[in-house]
Amino acid sequence: MDFEAWWWLVLPLFFGLGWLARSSDARRQIKETQELPKSYFKGLNHLLNEEPDQAIDALIDVARVDTGTIDLYFALGNLFTTRGEIERAIRVYQSLLDRPDLPDDSREAAMSKLGTAFLNGGLFDRAEATFKALLDDPKASTMRAHAQAQLLHIYQSQQEWQQAIGVARTMNRAVEQTIALSHFHCELAIEAMARQDYLMAEGELDAALELRPSSIRGFVLRGRWYSAQGRVSEGLAVWLGLAKSQPAAVPLLVSDVMSAYESLGTPQQGLHFLYEELMSTGSVDVLNTWLTAHAKHGQAPELLPQLSAVFAAHPSLNALDKLLSQRLSDDASSEAAREDALIQQLIKKQVQQLSKYRCAHCGFEAARYYWQCPACSRWESYPPKRLEELNKRERSRVQM
Repeated sequence: MDFEAWWWLVLPLFFGLGWLARSSDARRQIKETQELPKSYFKGLNHLLNEEPDQAIDALIDVARVDTGTIDLYFALGNLFTTRGEIERAIRVYQSLLDRPDLPDDSREAAMSKLGTAFLNGGLFDRAEATFKALLDDPKASTMRAHAQAQLLHIYQSQQEWQQAIGVARTMNRAVEQTIALSHFHCELAIEAMARQDYLMAEGELDAALELRPSSIRGFVLRGRWYSAQGRVSEGLAVWLGLAKSQPAAVPLLVSDVMSAYESLGTPQQGLHFLYEELMSTGSVDVLNTWLTAHAKHGQAPELLPQLSAVFAAHPSLNALDKLLSQRLSDDASSEAAREDALIQQLIKKQVQQLSKYRCAHCGFEAARYYWQCPACSRWESYPPKRLEELNKRERSRVQM
């Protein structure tokens, strides 16, 4: 009975303490709200009214007196960047960098964001200057790798290969980076050969092959380097050696090989080489090169039987399309030829779709082969096979 009386005395005290705590918290929130700069509320009001320019001006005033709004500015800059309003994003980051008392980590992040905004806006010179300044800053460390990657992207986009090499050499030598470096030297070799500066081209090719001794592009260009100087036999030897050591490279060099045989006055040897490779691989690129060469140097009566043999060895829509075209060319008036024409019309569109290359990284499809994907900028991401060949190989793997 004494315990119950004591409880009734203490219970109101607990309620009173709770009420006092709540009142104190409410007064504290009101005080903090009153202490916020008026520009903060002006900025929010402009944002709600979809007046971003006025909002930025108002929030800049807040940043001058309240460092706690830095995160808000980063959020605002990201919002504008996402919406594609690059000029407004640039204003946000520049206003942060104008603060003399901005913490080092925030300054580093703001410079990185500003450089990315310049890059997204196509202002490559200003983006380059910003990322270079970030790399030159001894206090900057966390954003260094990002700045290097962005500079490398800029130099590749602008085809400034020498600068790209300089940046790539300062980065981590991962496998992907080594591949890119070898291609930078290949690009410089191509430029040198266009100027007929064969000594410089040789040095660049040596550098590319030193980085990657198995570089297909390096050997393809080495053969062209010989051929451009009239040393066709030496160039042909390079390509034939590459075809033997790396059969996957054959579709990328058959045109060069056939041109070399023609220059040497031995086109029949070129036809023989192409037909052997065609019967071995069924490659669409080899097929197209062989047909072009056969039209110039081959015997017309041999073409249809040889095409039939190719189709029997490597059935594909591409081979069927070429076979039907030849049948129609030989006899367009018969009933069988009219049936062939109808079949060819049905498969023609599908053949065009399956004659593309596809990037193994991003899936971008292209009608011609690229060493660097135009979409994702990856080097050597295109297998040297057309879509029909890739699909056929995948089906074979599933069946196994």
